[in-house]
Amino acid sequence: MNRLYIFILLIHFTQSWATTISGFVKDSDTDKSIPNANIFIKETGQGTISNPYGYFEMEMIPGDYTLTTSVIGFETDTREIMVTDEVLELEVRLETTILEFSKIQVEGLFTTRLGYESVDVIYNEKIKSMEKESITDVLRTLPGVDVQFAHPNGRNVNLSIRGSSDYKPGGYNNRVLLLLDGFPIQIPNSGAPDWNSLPLESIQRIEVDNSPASAQYGHNSMGGVINLITDYKGKDKNTFLRFSGGTYSTGQTSITHGNEKGNWAYGVNAMTRSSEGHRFNADDKITRLRTYLRYGDNKGRTYRLSHILSYSDIGHPGFASIPSFRRSQRLSQYVQGHGFYPIGSGLSMSHSVFFNKFDTHYDDRNDAPEDKIEGERDYDDITVGFRSEMLVTKWARWIFMAGTDVNWSQSQVSVFNPIYDSPEQLSLGGFVQSKYSIGNGWNFGTGLRYDYRSSDPGGNFQKRIYTNWSPKVNLMYTMQGKRTFTLAYSEGFRAPSLSELYLKHTSSYGLTLQGNPSVLPEKVQAYEVMYEHPHSESWVWSVSVFHNRYENMIDFVYNVPVLAVNREGVTGTGSEYQFKWEPFDPININGSYAYLDMSDRSGDPILYRSRHRGQLYADFSSHILDVRLGVQGWTEQAYEDFLSHDYQFINGKIVFPLRKLPTTIISDLILSREIGMYRGSLRISNLFHMEYELIQDFPMPGRAWQFTLTKTL
Repeated sequence: MNRLYIFILLIHFTQSWATTISGFVKDSDTDKSIPNANIFIKETGQGTISNPYGYFEMEMIPGDYTLTTSVIGFETDTREIMVTDEVLELEVRLETTILEFSKIQVEGLFTTRLGYESVDVIYNEKIKSMEKESITDVLRTLPGVDVQFAHPNGRNVNLSIRGSSDYKPGGYNNRVLLLLDGFPIQIPNSGAPDWNSLPLESIQRIEVDNSPASAQYGHNSMGGVINLITDYKGKDKNTFLRFSGGTYSTGQTSITHGNEKGNWAYGVNAMTRSSEGHRFNADDKITRLRTYLRYGDNKGRTYRLSHILSYSDIGHPGFASIPSFRRSQRLSQYVQGHGFYPIGSGLSMSHSVFFNKFDTHYDDRNDAPEDKIEGERDYDDITVGFRSEMLVTKWARWIFMAGTDVNWSQSQVSVFNPIYDSPEQLSLGGFVQSKYSIGNGWNFGTGLRYDYRSSDPGGNFQKRIYTNWSPKVNLMYTMQGKRTFTLAYSEGFRAPSLSELYLKHTSSYGLTLQGNPSVLPEKVQAYEVMYEHPHSESWVWSVSVFHNRYENMIDFVYNVPVLAVNREGVTGTGSEYQFKWEPFDPININGSYAYLDMSDRSGDPILYRSRHRGQLYADFSSHILDVRLGVQGWTEQAYEDFLSHDYQFINGKIVFPLRKLPTTIISDLILSREIGMYRGSLRISNLFHMEYELIQDFPMPGRAWQFTLTKTL
């Protein structure tokens, strides 16, 4: 008993003398926090890792110790520390090495991107300077990204990276995976997202992976990945009011508020927008509310819950030659939960859950003539998912990650073939990723994922099963001056969407669209060579060359009915060039050029792909006014004129005349001024009032202006 009492006293005595040491790990060049850094005490073998904000904390008894801080991509910091009975606070600043694995650190569901992907990042400051109305407008400024839409109100938008997809009924935009804080947000029936539900006001950065990413992200990412990162890292209380108005009676009001108290942080964003649109029945009304709550403790554990509720009422103007009186109303909801926590030295876990729900109703205006009545259509889509990841960073040269995910979706859509009863899809996946520093500037990354996906049409119909292995390999060499040369190979995979399998719908312009339960999953093999050359801080350029080979690419072809089929022999070869030049302090010039050659060995046309795309932006800043001039241009695009009566039947297939949208160049001008808590801007889009179309017979807006006033409280 005496021994036990002495032992308890000894423990109490030791604990009472324990001292907390804490600190932040930061990049010495950028002053940004470094997450997942290894902090190790040589004498005791004790260790921890920095949390997503670079913070670490340990308890130690007084004494002299050797503290080592290391993370791949930075020089190891070793220092002697003296622990006394007073709290010891440290700031560890790490120097970057020639090891530059990825350009970004992804937050949220997909914790860390491993490898050397071709990634473009648009930060909040640049997003604000663009004064765009939507996320799609921002994405159009990237070299490999093409955004096509019939009317600029967020419906039926096709987003393609490196020619991965075109604007086709039932199949647009489902080869590029869209993430919100790492969570997938596509609508199950088509694979397309609801762009109107996404909070541009809260976006801190946009990350675009231009290469197939199925090795980590699985299904729907064969054409690339776009991750929208919101403002979860705000530390100070802030409130922003934003008002804008402009052409076509467009008006928008938003309020954003965030605060942090102790270990808790919360935020809210509310937005309402309305516009008459540039054509009859092109008006829109959008209301959106976003909230989040975050808790983070001193042990590096972080928990987050967010919710988005969005409602939109939108008119569909139809073709210029065939006006439409149709309208759609959509209620979209996203619930996202995420937890991150370290469980040992160089070892951390993350778990995430999400719930997406989309209720969409299509009908006609009350003033529509009788011969234009199309009836009502309803879409009820739901997705539930879970993901778990383990990240190992305890080794000096090697980072390893393993994870698994599962999601289930169901679509009750009146345009599906009525013989099918609420089709469902189940996806299961597991993956491993690693990157290794070979030394002497050489770095090697690998990844492998297995996917299982089932599509169940309901009733007594046969379930469709799709399985696939998706590998990737990356090799990067960093030379003096941080010039980098990268070789990359990856494979992509996409199972057919519910629309491609079970759709049966007659459009307003008379074409009957039908899915095909026998259609095969798509695959792609992607090869890429990248080179980045930073001459100086004011002059940086990069170039990439790629070749994509598609297998079983799914397309809706103009048969009777228009049928989903697999195309063979589709390839895409191209190059992308980007540069940033600051000749002197007030002037900043950046631009890009993209070349794309899409072909099909069968001779069928590859539609809505421009061979050449380019853009140039010039920014001038002064204490009086900030000026931004932007020019975008693309060459002609081929399309099949299915509105023409001049068509032929060849081998049971409808052959419409092949036509081309002309080469287009448009310009934007932005004038802005910031005074204290106020920032005002005037944006004039399509400065020279050019007439152009992104989709056949859907004219785009002419010259338009928008004035915006933002106040910080």
